[in-house]
Amino acid sequence: MVVTKVKQIKSVNKLADGIKYIEDGAKTIGTELIDSDLNFPVKVVDGQIVSQLVSGNLVIDVESAYSEFMMLKQLANLEKGRPINNEELVKNDVLAHHIIQSFSPEDNLTPEQVHEIGRKTALELTGGSHQFVIATHMDKGHLHNHIYINSTNSVTLNKFRWQKGTKKALEQISDKYADLAGAKILDRQNQFGHKEYSAYQKENVFKLEIKSRLEFLLKHSTNLSDFQEKAKALNLAVDFTGKYVKYKLLDKDQKRNTRDRTLSKKGRYSLEQIEERLAKNEIVYPLESIKSEYDKLQAEKAEDFEIRVKIEPWQVEHETDTGIYLQMQYGIANKGTVKIPSRLVDRQEDGSFDVFIKKSDFFYFINPDNSASNKFMKGSTLINQLAYESGEYILTKNPNISKLDLLVKEYNYLVSHGVSDSDQFHELHDRFLGQIEETQESLDRLDEKVERLNKIASALEDIHADNPIDAKVAYQILEELNISPSVNPKEIEKQVVEVSIERKALKEKFDSIVKDFTQYEKLEKNAQARRQDKYLQEKQDEEMKR
Repeated sequence: MVVTKVKQIKSVNKLADGIKYIEDGAKTIGTELIDSDLNFPVKVVDGQIVSQLVSGNLVIDVESAYSEFMMLKQLANLEKGRPINNEELVKNDVLAHHIIQSFSPEDNLTPEQVHEIGRKTALELTGGSHQFVIATHMDKGHLHNHIYINSTNSVTLNKFRWQKGTKKALEQISDKYADLAGAKILDRQNQFGHKEYSAYQKENVFKLEIKSRLEFLLKHSTNLSDFQEKAKALNLAVDFTGKYVKYKLLDKDQKRNTRDRTLSKKGRYSLEQIEERLAKNEIVYPLESIKSEYDKLQAEKAEDFEIRVKIEPWQVEHETDTGIYLQMQYGIANKGTVKIPSRLVDRQEDGSFDVFIKKSDFFYFINPDNSASNKFMKGSTLINQLAYESGEYILTKNPNISKLDLLVKEYNYLVSHGVSDSDQFHELHDRFLGQIEETQESLDRLDEKVERLNKIASALEDIHADNPIDAKVAYQILEELNISPSVNPKEIEKQVVEVSIERKALKEKFDSIVKDFTQYEKLEKNAQARRQDKYLQEKQDEEMKR
């Protein structure tokens, strides 16, 4: 498992001492002479000729790397009119970036393999235009690389800017080469800047997870005490002592409490509304099973998808146990790779791959020639680009399908436990009605989308008509719809097919749900009749007592 750390070197002495330290023969000398294109330094130890696992980029001699680093910096300062003495050179200046790349013994990698991972990582991160020296240490029970990168570009003489996203780029590049070599890599799924993703995720992921657990608890708790006990089981701290209810995830790195009003402007998670909601529940999951049932629900959500597309073998650059690396072009002259984790991929017998993702998923694009172009992209962007390159249909699973399925599960759970005449059942009825309305609106929007696409397709066909009037009308239609006449009609036809497939699947689900809802309403009417009969009987009994 590869772990990366970074330090900035701002002292001439620290740079000199650091390079001297990493090249220490006691730490880097192997047990045999290595036949390598990297021209490793050769040493004689106990009468045996051995290789020293030290190499460089754009340096003549790794043992003089410090001097060569400083010569380039002096040249840059001379060219740019800056002071060239060493004391002035280091004021508020980063001389080099020190990267430490550590590997687990469980990875079963050779020192040469670890060294090569580090070398490729540094080359890709810098674009190959920065001097660096890399040394693989073998003295601590685990293999690790030390890489010193000169901050001065050998071509432009400009500085390598270590920006907000550079550490993430380094991690992704390092992970890629470690993965290709067969090493274990950290699961960074939930670290994907998961939204610019990282900034958004840092601020909002806790809120999303808290709301997820609260919604589950609100359905499966009967009173405040039960609610709090089950919250503990889900690693959610709940504090009712103040003006606002405060929540905190105990199994996440959440530093500060989250107030109820930041979760819902309508006060859904306030003490008052929690009590009101819990009073409606009659049948719930017991405390001993609340965690397993919640985990089961989350697993089902994780396996759910919104978009599916077929990936052709030629689009796959590498395949590993952890996923596939896809070739793609992201913008003009910006080619690179994107990794799709294996949990999102089904390999087909013909060698192709079916990829299942969500629009909100984030993936990391790596340009091997220019790390500054590395960036996160949304699942929707990735799928559109891959489908465009392969010509495959994008199959979209409308989100209302999953919402309807969840409601049906809740309905079946209540019915199976004989709950058909309660506030809990009535609350579900309201949500059923709301979801049916939302689904119908979604179907209407899909219809409108197909109608628009068909109009575009027809106009694109008519602009080439022999009749000049028809052609003029076609151009007017395209202008009104803000569509360029140069659009490929086949792309529009492809979109029509994709939207039609999405609509068909949603309509089939909608029709089946309506049947369930009809049964639901029968139960509701029977329950109302029983309530009315009970009311009349109680009223009659009271009159007889008088």
